[in-house]
This record gives sequence, C-alpha cells and structure tokens, in this order.
Amino acid sequence: MTRTSAAVGGIAVVIPSYNRKHLVLEALNSVTSQVLLPDRVILVDDGSNDGTQQAVSHWSKSNEPPFELVYIYQQNAGPGAARNLGIESAKDCEWVAFLDSDDLWHKEHLCKLTEAVLKQPDAIAASNELEEKYYSTNGSLISSRAYVFPEKLLSGCITGPDALRITGPLTPATMIRRDALLKAGGFNTRLKYSEDKLLFLIVSTMGPWCRVAGFPVIYRNFVRNDQARLSGTKQLSDKPHQSSRIYYARLLDNAIGHFAYSNNKYHIGVRWALWKAWYRAGRHLEKTKHYKLAVYYYQKAAGYRLFSKAIPRMCIAKLKSLYLRLF
Repeated sequence: MTRTSAAVGGIAVVIPSYNRKHLVLEALNSVTSQVLLPDRVILVDDGSNDGTQQAVSHWSKSNEPPFELVYIYQQNAGPGAARNLGIESAKDCEWVAFLDSDDLWHKEHLCKLTEAVLKQPDAIAASNELEEKYYSTNGSLISSRAYVFPEKLLSGCITGPDALRITGPLTPATMIRRDALLKAGGFNTRLKYSEDKLLFLIVSTMGPWCRVAGFPVIYRNFVRNDQARLSGTKQLSDKPHQSSRIYYARLLDNAIGHFAYSNNKYHIGVRWALWKAWYRAGRHLEKTKHYKLAVYYYQKAAGYRLFSKAIPRMCIAKLKSLYLRLF
C-alpha cells in the first residue's frame, strides 16, 4: 500500500470521539483498510469516560496500524474544538481528512479524493458522496438515504457557495487543505449549530472543490426506537440551538460579506448564503416574538436579495412590533 505523502504532501485523518469506544474502533478499521493510506491518524478524545483510551491502545497494539496513530485527550469541549486540535496537530501534512467516530469510509475513499486533487492541483477541498443510515440501538438498520452529487457538481461547472445550495459536502466525506482550514479560522467553537457549514462556506470561496461519485462514506445514526424522528442529528455534536442562527449570520457576514459583489467565480452564491443566514435568523427571532430584532435581520437579508420573502416578513414583523407597543 502507498502513503498519501508520496502523492499530495501527506494526509492526516482527524477523528473526534466522545464515548464511542466500540464505534471508533470500527472507524479506525475503515481507515486501516484504505487502498491509499494516510500518513497520520489523529484521534482526539473529547473527554470520554467509557474507556476509549484503553480500547484504542489495545486496538493499536493488536493491529499495528500502517500509519502513525496519535491519541490526544482533552476535557470535553465539543466536536469543533476537537477537530481544531487535530488540525493543529497535523503540522507536516498538507491535507486534513475528517472522519467521525461512528462513521465508515469506503476502502477507496482517500484514493479517489487524492486522484481528484491531483487532476486539479489548485483544488482546496475534495468530497465523496455519502449514504446516511439509521440504526436502532440493537444494530438493526431502520432506513437509509443517499447523498448523490448531480453531474453539474461533478463537472465543476458550479463553484463557490453556489455549489453548496445543491448537495452540500458533509464533514466525514471531506478532506481540505490544512492551510485553507487555518486561513478560514477552523471550526467555530462557540456555535452549537452548523459550525461545519460555516467553515465549508468560507473555504468554498477560496478555490476549486472536487466532488467524487460512487464511493460513499457510511454516515451512521443510532436512534432509540423505530418511531424516533430521523432528523440526522449526530451523536457527537450537541443538539442544535436555534439561537445559534443569530450568531451564525453575523459570523458568515463578517467572513464572506466582502465577496457579495465580487465577479470571482468562486464567490458565486455568496449573496444567496448571506440572504439565507440572515433570513433564517429573522424567522427565529420572529417566532420567539423578538419582532424589533427580526425586522433588522430581515432588512439585512433583503440587502442581499431585495425581491425575496424577506420584505413581506419584515413588514409583518413591524406590524407585530407595533401591535405590542399599542396593546
């Protein structure tokens, strides 16, 4: 087997984990089975208390993995902070590939991503397709759905944030240049919602993002019973906080707002992304009866797409605010 350093300057795999000692060993096995091996696997234990360290140590001694395995323990700080620590620890690798502790790679995952970026040397990221599977706690498969890239994404004719409107790349199926991750500021650790989406939107403005078809990553969710709502929420991440929408809109605007009227092809879709962020924050504020603030957020949304539903919603929020003041 060949190491990725021989092709693209090295790939480090970053796996954050929290109380997933059995699942993370399956994830590690899927890395070991890669046709093209990474140079390093960095497993960041986000404060587990289920014996993850001992399980990983035993696995390493028993399997003698064909790559450098780095285990790092940190006090529980969330998946974003764990991934950032992994990125920081990948100093001599040009690329960082992400894998969650409960997900599995196809054996040709890294090989196909590497082939894609070698064909496009200025690429800043590459992603495979993904199949999301839902399991009961006893391991029975409940349902599945595929995230498939349409031809217009595979061809690269749609670029920048505009490409994320169609089928957004998901974290465990993606690898990104380390310098691009650092330039983007890594994963925002204050967000409890869409910290990966924020980072990916920022990175997408930097250059080509390769998409690969036919080698899906298995993205696993475990639900308590067959009737549980299959929302796609990952166990590793905290539950989404709706209030994060407000902070997310401001962060995104600060990061890419200056590209809103750029003619660069990798900035196509910036205005759409900003409109959506401000509009969704406005809807949250309106639903929680913060009408005055909702008006401001709708105004910000309308600044990026004037002829949109932000205008009528802003008028409704103004009327609701006036009604509260009068009555």
